Formats: sequence, C-alpha cells, structure tokens
Amino acid sequence: MPEKIHWKQVFVSGGAIVGSMVGAGFASGQEVMQFFTHLGFIHSIYAGLLSMILLSWIFMTILEDGRIHQFPNANAIFSHYCGRKIGFFFEWFVPILMLMVFSMMISAAGATFHEHYGLHPSFGRVMVALSTLATVLLGIKGLVRIVGSIAPAFICLTILMSLSSIIANPEGIKSSGQTLMSIDVPNAYDHWFISGFMYASFLMVGFMPFTTEIGKQANNKKETVLGGLFGGIFFLTGAMILSTGLLVVIEQVYYRQIPSLAMASASLPLLASIFAFLMVAGIYTASVSMLWTSVNRIERNEQCVRYRKVAVFMTIFAFIGGQLPFATMVSLIYPTIGYLGLILISGMIYTKIKEVLP
Repeated sequence: MPEKIHWKQVFVSGGAIVGSMVGAGFASGQEVMQFFTHLGFIHSIYAGLLSMILLSWIFMTILEDGRIHQFPNANAIFSHYCGRKIGFFFEWFVPILMLMVFSMMISAAGATFHEHYGLHPSFGRVMVALSTLATVLLGIKGLVRIVGSIAPAFICLTILMSLSSIIANPEGIKSSGQTLMSIDVPNAYDHWFISGFMYASFLMVGFMPFTTEIGKQANNKKETVLGGLFGGIFFLTGAMILSTGLLVVIEQVYYRQIPSLAMASASLPLLASIFAFLMVAGIYTASVSMLWTSVNRIERNEQCVRYRKVAVFMTIFAFIGGQLPFATMVSLIYPTIGYLGLILISGMIYTKIKEVLP
C-alpha cells in the first residue's frame, strides 16, 4: 500500500524550517547582500542554486534521520553524524551559540523599530524577547505550527517587494556590473562557489536540532523528502529574488544597516511599514527556534517547571546581550558559524556513505 502524504504536515514542516532561517540576517538583507548580491547577477544565481541543492539535501536528510531514529534529545543528531567526541562538543557549543544569535535577533528588532518607526530600540527588543519566550513555553508542537504559518507569508512579501524593485528599475541589472566595481559592497566571500557552499554551511549549524525535532513528527519518508525540498527551494528562491531586488538599487542600499527595508521604501513606500513589521515577525520566527534549541539542551520536558525557569533565565540573558549594536554582533558571531558547518556537512556525508556501503 503506497504511503499517504499528509500535505499539511509537509508544508508546516517546510514552513517551520524556513521560519527558523528567516532571521535578522536574511530579513535585513545583510546576509543575502554579503553572500550573493555582491557577486553580480549571473554569479549570484549560480551561488543561490548551489545553496538550494545543498540545503534541500541537508534538510531532507536531517528530517528523515529524525523520523527514523526518534532521538529522545534532538541535540543527539550531532553525535549521530560526527561521533561521540565531536558530537559532544556540538551538543553544548551550538545551543550556546544559538543563545548568542538570539541576542543578535533581539538587537536587530530594536534597530528595525528605531530606524523605520522612530521608536526607542527597547520597544522592539522587549516585544521580540517576550513573544519568543511565550511561544517556546507552548512547546514544540505549538512552536512548529506558529512558525510554520508566519514564515511563508514573510517570504512571499519579500518576493513581492523584490519583484517590484526589479520591475521599477529593469536596467539596473545591466548596469549593476559597472556599479559594483565603483562601490565597496560588504561581502563574505569573493567566489560564487565558496559563497554558495558556505551559505548553506552557515545556515545549517544552528537549526539541526530543531529540524530533527520536526522530522520526528513526520509520518513517512515521502513527507520528510517533500518537506526538505519545500524548505530548501522556497527559501533559496526568495533569497535569490531578494538578491536581485537589492542588486538593481545597490547604490542606494549597500551602506544601510537594513538594506531590504531601504529597498522596500524605494519600491513600494506604502507597504514599507507592513514589511518592517513582517521583518520583525521574521526575526521572531528564527528567535523561537534558537531559544528552543538552547533550552532543550538543559531541559527536554516541556511540561515541567524547570523548563519554564530555564527559558525565562535564557531570555533575560539574551535580552541583556541584545543591548549591543546589531552590526557589531553580526561581525562577532557569523564568521564562526560557517566553518563549524563544514565539519557537520563532512560528518553527514561520511555517515550516509557508511550507510550505503556494505
């Protein structure tokens, strides 16, 4: 009898994965600009397609392993791929790293509300911190449902804004090559292959436990494969369109802290405020998976008092760290993550080869 596909589970799982990645880096446009836009139109597409293929495989693999092995502790996925010693390091280091990135998300929310709405940064910081804490206290099932519903809406609006930018300035693609030579666009890597590969590597590190936990809720292999494909293709399609939208107005946005918001204001000013709000929603969805990953390492029982106490304590800790400027935190945290991802990808490939060979 053929396996029945529960399409709602597929889209919610893929949407939750997308939501965990749509954080401050993607939502602000900084991440996309530094990994893709600076490469120019053709090479940014090459890099995006490479990331799409790699991330889709990574998500399919993690979801399926989560479904098959049903790890009591989702952080055990690191030991599964990298062995006991290296896995033990990741089991503790990644939750700590995710708590630091959660602090960065809080900082980014404050910067967004300050730059666009003119409000004190503390307003955005408190709003994201409390919303994230409340969602994590609901437990993983409520978390996946909420995050999986918000993220696709944000990606769709991002695509709309980016297409509006491209349609309003179609000549910008042709002239972008010359423009890029005359300005100093922040960039992560100079070559499209390295940039595309490292982007996938950078994204996967913090979300492996969360993706593993989502996989445990799948009913069969078809759902994990389709969920991984949906997450990888949908997210990178949005990223490539956003990259092109930024490229056609690169002179006006490359020096901004939040280039995507500057692009939105230029292309569809009436919707810019809505985009700013949904951008904070994108920051919130990523923050949820990060806080959950950190709390889950210390206490896995979501119904006990200790789980709630740990969640509250970590939120307070992250909020204090979130008082640092957003740009400062990006430069401190992001470079480390991509190189750790290379170790995890190597471990995944080695594990899958061992499973296939006799």
